[in-house]
Amino acid sequence: MSALASASRGASAGARRVTSRRMSSRRANLRAEATTSAFETSEALQSAKIGEGAFGRGLLATGEGKTLVSVPIDALVVAPAAVGGGAGGAKRARETYERGWKEIHGVDVPNAMVEFVVSAPFAKDVRLTAMLAWAYSNVEAWRAYGDDVVPSAFDSMYLASEEELDALQDTELRVMATRSRNGYEAMWNAAMEANPEVKSLLAEVDDERLKWCRSWVHTRAISGVFEGAELAFLAPVIDLANHRVESTATYGVSADGKNFELSWNENAPEGASPVANTEVFISYGDRMNNAILMLHYGFIDDNNRNERLPMEFIAPGARKVLGARVIEACDRLKADGDEEAAIAGANLLALAARGPPPGVDVPPPPPTDPEVVNAIRQVVEQTLSDKPTTADEDEALVASSEFQSLSPRTQLAVRHRLAQKNMARAYLRFLNVLQ
Repeated sequence: MSALASASRGASAGARRVTSRRMSSRRANLRAEATTSAFETSEALQSAKIGEGAFGRGLLATGEGKTLVSVPIDALVVAPAAVGGGAGGAKRARETYERGWKEIHGVDVPNAMVEFVVSAPFAKDVRLTAMLAWAYSNVEAWRAYGDDVVPSAFDSMYLASEEELDALQDTELRVMATRSRNGYEAMWNAAMEANPEVKSLLAEVDDERLKWCRSWVHTRAISGVFEGAELAFLAPVIDLANHRVESTATYGVSADGKNFELSWNENAPEGASPVANTEVFISYGDRMNNAILMLHYGFIDDNNRNERLPMEFIAPGARKVLGARVIEACDRLKADGDEEAAIAGANLLALAARGPPPGVDVPPPPPTDPEVVNAIRQVVEQTLSDKPTTADEDEALVASSEFQSLSPRTQLAVRHRLAQKNMARAYLRFLNVLQ
C-alpha cells in the first residue's frame, strides 16, 4: 500500500466532470488491481468502494453512511484558488506543506516551492502543476498514485494532433483547442522564467512529464472553502468519482478543517440517503456543454442537458416565430415520440416572439411565416451540406471495426460531430411541424 493510502487510513472524490473528473482522462481505466485493492481497504473509503459504474471505473456508495470518502488535507496538493483570496486559505496551504507533508510524507518541501504555490501571481493550475511535478519526483506516495491510478495519457482535446483536430469538422472548436494548448504553455513558460529557483527544482522533470502533470491538474483538481477562502486540491481517491450534472455527491473541507470529504448529496435524484451500489457522481460544471467537456476533460456526456444549437440556426427566427407556436410544435413532437426533435426545437424559445400574458383573452396566434421557416431550414441544410461527411457516414464509421483503430481523441471527435449533426437533423424535423 502506498504511503498516501496509509495516510488516508489515518483520516477518515467525483467527478467534477465525468470521467472521474474525467472520463477518458478521468474516466480512464485505472491500472493496477493491487492499487485498487489497497484503496478499498483504506479508511479513506468510509462509505464508498471502487467499482464499475455507468462510465467505467469509479466510486459506488456502500449505503453505510453519508460521508463517502475522507482524506487528510495534510497529505494533499493544495493551493489558494486566487492569490490574495484570503489569509486563512494561504495559511492552511502553507501549513500543509511545512508541517503536514513532513509528518505524513517525510519530506521537506523547498521554501521556494511553497511560496510559489501559495503566493505566486499565476493561475492556480500553474501553481498546482509545479507542486505536483515536484511531488511526483520526490514523494513516493504521489509517484505511486500517479503510476498506479492516474491515466498514463489524457484525451483532452486541447492536446490533439492536427489530424485529430481535423476530425472535429469544426473550425471554432479547433481554434479553441489550439488557443488553450498555446495559452497553457505560455503561462507555464512565463511562470518558470519569473521563478528561476522553482524552475531549477523541476530541472530533472522532462517536458512530457510536465505536460502529464498539467493534464492531471486540469482534469482532477477540485475546490473547497477554508475559513472563507477558496482552495484548489488534488485529492486522491476522491478524484475517482465520475461526472454527471445531476450529482449524487458534494465535496468540501470538513468542519474541523482537517480533511477533504466527499458526501452524499441529499438532493440527489436517487434519494436523500445513499443506497448500496449507487454510483457516486459529482458535477465538473453544471453549465458545461460537450465542447467544453471534450476540450478540457476528454469526454462527452451523451445526455448533456447543456447542449445547444448554434446561434446561426436560431437567428433567422429571432422575434419572428411566436413562442406559442414553438411550444405547440414541441408538444406535438413529444406526443409522437420524437423527444429529440422537441428538445432541439425548444432552443428557439430563447429568441421567440412573446405573446400576451397567461389569462388574457386574445385570438389564437397567427401561423408562422413560411418564409421564416424556410430561411432557418436553409441555414441548417447548408451547414450540414458543408461538412466533409454526412451523419449517416459518421454513424457507419462508429459502427465499423475501423472506428476501434482510431485514436481515443479521434473517436471522441467523430462522436461529437455526429451528435451535432443529429441535433441539426432533429431541428429540421421540428421545422417540419412548426406552423
